[in-house]
Amino acid sequence: MFHLDEDDRLALATEEFTTLLGTTPEAIAGTPVEALVSEADRDGLRDAIAAVRDADDRTTRRCSLTFTGDDAPVPATVECAAVGDVVVGSVCRTVEPGDRFEHLFELIQDAVVAFEMIDGVPVVRAVNPAFVDTFGYDRADIVGEPLNDYIVPDGRVEEAVDYDQRTAAGEINYAIVARKTVDGRREFIYRGIPYDSADGRRYGFAIYTDVTESRRQQRRLRVLHRVLRHNLRNDLSVVFGMGEYVRSNALAEPVSDAAERALDAAERLAAVSEKARNVENALDGSAERSVDAASLARTITDGYGADAAIEADLPETLPVAGGTAVYDALDNLVENAVEHTPDGTPVRVTADRDGGEAHLRVADRGPGIPAGERAVVFEDADITNLQHGSGLGIWLARWVAEAAGGGIAYDRTDGWTTVTLRLPLSDDDNVLVPTEPSGAVESSED
Repeated sequence: MFHLDEDDRLALATEEFTTLLGTTPEAIAGTPVEALVSEADRDGLRDAIAAVRDADDRTTRRCSLTFTGDDAPVPATVECAAVGDVVVGSVCRTVEPGDRFEHLFELIQDAVVAFEMIDGVPVVRAVNPAFVDTFGYDRADIVGEPLNDYIVPDGRVEEAVDYDQRTAAGEINYAIVARKTVDGRREFIYRGIPYDSADGRRYGFAIYTDVTESRRQQRRLRVLHRVLRHNLRNDLSVVFGMGEYVRSNALAEPVSDAAERALDAAERLAAVSEKARNVENALDGSAERSVDAASLARTITDGYGADAAIEADLPETLPVAGGTAVYDALDNLVENAVEHTPDGTPVRVTADRDGGEAHLRVADRGPGIPAGERAVVFEDADITNLQHGSGLGIWLARWVAEAAGGGIAYDRTDGWTTVTLRLPLSDDDNVLVPTEPSGAVESSED
């Protein structure tokens, strides 16, 4: 399986796919996909990719081609599908005894089952050793049997039937599912890849990647985070009340000063907690929604009025992917710039198109982002003993951009600090224009 970027270059390739070609994911990253196939097959591949990119629904397209691998030419059938702005290609080919597909099928660490669709039901034809280890059924026990009867838990049958109907229609499945295993109920990334045999029968592969522990860890962290913030807010309310009482009733100036410092520290702690809540709420939205970044930027800059000098140079419209969290990302970048720019100098907010991306820049004449924090956020240095606060806003901007398929960049030139938010352009007609940060509404789960 492989993913293509907007220029039809390999943004991601699985080890299974690159093993097929006799290479590695690192070696072919960024390679135009058409460079991997014979010249005679390139037009057919281009047509299949264009068809799914232009489709309004979950259209898939198949094409027969030959990969020009390092070891030998590999004839294959490839099915293309669009998942958001990403084109996914899946190789569909019968596993024949003695060829390298059988070697891949046997050695892959994910559980894989080959099946045939009979009257809309997936009937097992082969399983790999990882499937036997994961689900506990020997090949002799399950080959020839309906797959769902063995691994689909109660309450998930209807969902599994929906996936089977998509497979029977020749469509690719990609989802998080729960399945019965030897270790109890587990969660998997499920990829269902259909293909047809020479005699017209419908077959497919189901690949299961266990993500149980990572998803459990995410849920635990989310619960701990919300419980921590809930208790933090409650205890800070007590701190504020007692601190204000001490400050107002202290007879000695040193006691009043100490109360003042305690309240300042509590204010900073409350601000970090509030920003963390806003970050979490912002990232809960869909990164695939299209929003007008130019309108968002104007709303943010206009909101400062006479309180800050802001120069804006923005196009009339600038539809981008990223969802409502784009507002929060821009709002935090502008807030950071306004806070750190000297009096009498403006903050500059500009935006333009560059290829398939929108570049939104926020520039100020402040001292710049400290080197330690900059190295972590912009250069992927290891996180050590960092102090965050306003820095959470920079992190939010990075996460929003990455979730949408873009990125963030930092530049310091001639005394100007510029942070650039890169977001994929969108051609979606249904453009949303949020008028306030998505984190402004309190989470109902706190």
